[in-house]
Amino acid sequence: MSLRHIGGEMAGWSDTTPAGGPSYGHLLDTLHPLLPEGARVLVAGPHDPSLLTVLPPDAEVTCLVRAESDADALNRRVATVLCGSLSKLTETDHYDVVIALDGVDRLCSVEGPQYDWAEALQALRRVLRPGGALLLAVENELGVHRLVDRTAVTFAHTDADWRPVGEYGTKPGSPARLRQHLAADGLTVAWLAAAWPLPSAPGLIVDEPTLRDGPAGALAAAASAVTGAAYADRPVLSDPRRLAATAIRGGLGPEFAPAWVVLAFRGPPARVTPPAAVLGAGPMPPMPPGRLLEELLIGACLRHDLPALRCLLSAWVAEQPAAAADNVLVDGDTFAVFDAARPLVEPAVAIRRFAETLLAGGYDQPWPAARDTAALTAVLLAAAGLSPAADVPELLPPAPDWLREHEERVRRLEEQLADAGERIRHVESELVKRDGELRRAQLQIDMFSGTVGYRITKLGARAARAVRRNLKKR
Repeated sequence: MSLRHIGGEMAGWSDTTPAGGPSYGHLLDTLHPLLPEGARVLVAGPHDPSLLTVLPPDAEVTCLVRAESDADALNRRVATVLCGSLSKLTETDHYDVVIALDGVDRLCSVEGPQYDWAEALQALRRVLRPGGALLLAVENELGVHRLVDRTAVTFAHTDADWRPVGEYGTKPGSPARLRQHLAADGLTVAWLAAAWPLPSAPGLIVDEPTLRDGPAGALAAAASAVTGAAYADRPVLSDPRRLAATAIRGGLGPEFAPAWVVLAFRGPPARVTPPAAVLGAGPMPPMPPGRLLEELLIGACLRHDLPALRCLLSAWVAEQPAAAADNVLVDGDTFAVFDAARPLVEPAVAIRRFAETLLAGGYDQPWPAARDTAALTAVLLAAAGLSPAADVPELLPPAPDWLREHEERVRRLEEQLADAGERIRHVESELVKRDGELRRAQLQIDMFSGTVGYRITKLGARAARAVRRNLKKR
């Protein structure tokens, strides 16, 4: 094992959130046929050490990182560690495979020249042997993760973002332009896929043909699930699950994916068959057709279609009572579980989660009086033909904390307060009016009670009553 400093290394500092995750690990495992015996592999950028264990044991692995502490940690795991800037790679460094699943944005240090995306790609291409393979991840500046992020990509929010150019760099903005850019650099694209929910740790990787022609409902459900898990309880601008699912259903999944993963060759592509879809640590299970139950229920709520709501809810608890609404695909009269690995839940818990989704998402629904989770859950349970539960536990992971839907709820509360204020003003006006009438009546009573005529009439009435009593006694 050797540690070679190539200039520009950064001491007393470390890159956070390296590229990793089980999906990247499975992808590397399926690409073993690309690695001949004793292949030279360059892992450029910060990568999780678990990814290095997926590479064949006979491969000669070299890691390039810019932080000295990261280089020291890797020196105990791989044969060669290069610590410093990408610009210091020599012309004699040639590799059979270059892996850059962290992208190329973190391959330069503050003490060396600052390469943009295009220049960094050319530097990696120069060290790739003819016929060699490049496995590269490219962050999409218009990806769902950027659209829901509360921070700006053009301002440094961490000590790693000393040059936050964001969308103003040379990075391609679409899969088509990425292909064109790679072809202009003499690289042939053999496989291109989209990744969710985060570029550094995707849980779902799907190639372009599958995204275009595969079952949109199942793919949208998978993207929504992994995105919801990654953003649980995290503050965001808007619900990333809705954006990811909507993009895939609309045929724009690759354009709005957080990242693209591309396998390119310097020369003709080798015969290799990467997986069509990776979910978690393995290939995606068979994808049933149909629409996500949660989407159908929300659509019925928006239309105030009570018969359709009751039909969907009752069929849900009859066919798949232990699955959440975001894990059931509906195809006609068939209710199929999408991901059997998810934990089972009680029907009341699943319906409560759907009620939380309706309220937190600011969706219109046909029961405006049910303004909290408990009340709406009781209504939905009754519509599903279930007895209302006294106390429904919260067993599912929390949803993302989105700002736009919070503002929508505030807007609706403001409307309800304005309506209540109008009612209060109307009641106050009626009270003032009635109070005036009572005052006039009291003045009339007081006026009549103080006159001589009123007193004579009162005495006459008393005398008449006395005469009637005397007559009755006789």
